[in-house]
Formats: sequence, structure tokens, C-alpha cells
Amino acid sequence: MSYILLAEDDRSLQFLVQRKLETEGYAVRSTMDGTEALALALNDRPALLLLDIGLPGATGFDVCRAVKQHYGTEAPPILIISTNGQESDVEAAEGVGADDYLIKPFSLRDLAERVRVFLNGAQPRQSYSM
Repeated sequence: MSYILLAEDDRSLQFLVQRKLETEGYAVRSTMDGTEALALALNDRPALLLLDIGLPGATGFDVCRAVKQHYGTEAPPILIISTNGQESDVEAAEGVGADDYLIKPFSLRDLAERVRVFLNGAQPRQSYSM
């Protein structure tokens, strides 16, 4: 079964995002640890990854880089979610292969729309939320 992997260390935000995506009809697996997220991503190949940058274990950047290297052109899309909104942070995310970057706080509706775009195979808009 295809699923979305959510790696977020803020338990409240993790709960809200998971519930929103589940109400949109998606299966979601979540973790608060980057090392666990990496293991899940490499063993199960989720349809999409939502990664916070500041995860314990491996960072969201570490997970993103490893997933993109492992799967190559068949890598699932990766959306970074972070409180860091500096241009250098966005550039760093692009540098490790992230497909999009969403700055906290964000609208759950906007997140659900981005997920829908990625999973329907369309190109996401390249404007990053601030």
C-alpha cells in the first residue's frame, strides 16, 4: 500500500498534519525521528515524504539526500517543512534534492493541496510559502 511518510518532531503538528491528510484519503505513517524516517523510506518507498529539518537522529536534509541518492530518478517527491525561512535554507533544501519547501506556520489546506499536486503527478508551484 502506498503511503505518505511524515517525519515531524513536534507532536502537535504531527497529529494535525496526519489527521488532515487522512481526512483527505491518504494513508500516513509518521515518526518523530530522522533515523527511523530514513529506514522507512529506504525499505518501503513511500509515495511522498514530508520532512522537518530539525529531526533527532538524521536531519530532514540527511534523509532527503539519502533517499534521492538511493532511488535516483525514481525517488519519491520530498517536501521539506520548517520554521527556517531564510533563502539559504530553501537553497540548502534544493541542494539536497527537495522538491518543495513549506515554511511553518502553514495552512493545512495549502499542505493538502501541495500533496495532491505531487501525488497526481503534476508539477508543484515553485512559490514557497512564507
